[in-house]
Amino acid sequence: MKILTFPESLRDKVTNEGFPYVSFTMARQGAPEFQQICLFIPAGMGSADGMNYNQSELGMFGMGAAQLAQGKNVNMADIASNVIKEVGKHVAPGLTTAATLKSGLVVNPYMATTFEGATVRQFGFEFKLVPTSKEESLTAHQIENAFRKYMYPKERGAGSLEYPPTFRIKFMAGTGINKYMPRIIDSYLTAMTATYNATGNSFHSNDGNLGAAPVEIDINLTFQEVRAITRDDLYNESGLTYKDGYESAGHVVGAPVDNEGDNPFLGIETTTNPEGGQ
Repeated sequence: MKILTFPESLRDKVTNEGFPYVSFTMARQGAPEFQQICLFIPAGMGSADGMNYNQSELGMFGMGAAQLAQGKNVNMADIASNVIKEVGKHVAPGLTTAATLKSGLVVNPYMATTFEGATVRQFGFEFKLVPTSKEESLTAHQIENAFRKYMYPKERGAGSLEYPPTFRIKFMAGTGINKYMPRIIDSYLTAMTATYNATGNSFHSNDGNLGAAPVEIDINLTFQEVRAITRDDLYNESGLTYKDGYESAGHVVGAPVDNEGDNPFLGIETTTNPEGGQ
């Protein structure tokens, strides 16, 4: 199993100190160049949750519901007749809005807020990779291109495209899930920006193979979950802590889900050969 870890010092901090980090894996489709990407959790990490609501007119049915709530006997035909009579005393049918303004009476629309579902969440990550060695330069290069490669679809012939693989994003603390941080279901990488040498225009020496590596790479990533979630995706029936397991963290696209028990920092060495070589 090949783990791309940046910086390399993160490995020791996780193993010896239980340090927090963020892990990216291919949730449903595998990638031959790597098994997992492990990075420091960026500063200012946020989680935005939202719901969609609208307004609807309930009209006379709303009046009936209000009266039912008060324990009254309700006859919708009588309600409609009474509304017409009351408004008709002051506003003749077919008159303009000016007539209703003069009378000061309109039919109560009985507006209600209606729930239409949850929004699909997005998560943004901003990583600054500053390699301090040739090996870390290669790792940074591979991480950048791993994200870029697998955000794209693959041609499958006859004008068809295969879905890009979904990413599984886990916030870890040492060898376990860090439940203080957001729980994210399987997500697509929808946008990526790589900026080279943001604070200067320096490069490492030419390695005679890939060329001259930039001394820093800023990578901005935007992920979008594969669907709108419900409460059941995050929590058990009781309790205010995120639930365990990721078995139902998305929809079925491609290969089976990864193994929840995998721990990238137990007995595994990171490989940093050029061009993803093993």
